Amino acid sequence: MSLILDKRFLRIFFGVAACSWMPHWACHYYRLETHSTFIVGSWIFSYADSVVSLLIYSVLIAFNLLSIVTEKCRMTAAVLTGLGHLGIGSLHAYRLFYPFTFVVFGYSWTYGASLREALLVIPFGLLSLFVGVAIKRKGFHD
Repeated sequence: MSLILDKRFLRIFFGVAACSWMPHWACHYYRLETHSTFIVGSWIFSYADSVVSLLIYSVLIAFNLLSIVTEKCRMTAAVLTGLGHLGIGSLHAYRLFYPFTFVVFGYSWTYGASLREALLVIPFGLLSLFVGVAIKRKGFHD
């Protein structure tokens, strides 16, 4: 637990957490620039959907970057990052058992890619929640 609350670890963790949202941000940015499709199941993302997604990811990135130097918002940033990654990872894991359409930039997202996504983001989501809980228990929270 002391490693999780180490100031150096937390600065690195929140830097990595900010970076962890960049692929999702870039996906929507590129989609908007190329006017390509993004489909998840029956949801065909509109221009506005991707703009809102960009805004949400931008806030998450900024919040994690702020958490590198500001202890006050670390718990919330860690918990939001954890829940967000668990949500995205769970969606990809669910797709492996109950297949549905997933199209990015006009190309079908493979099941292997969904497996890799789930294997990467679910553990990071759990780590993020663990960091948030450790910060809350120690008293470094908003």
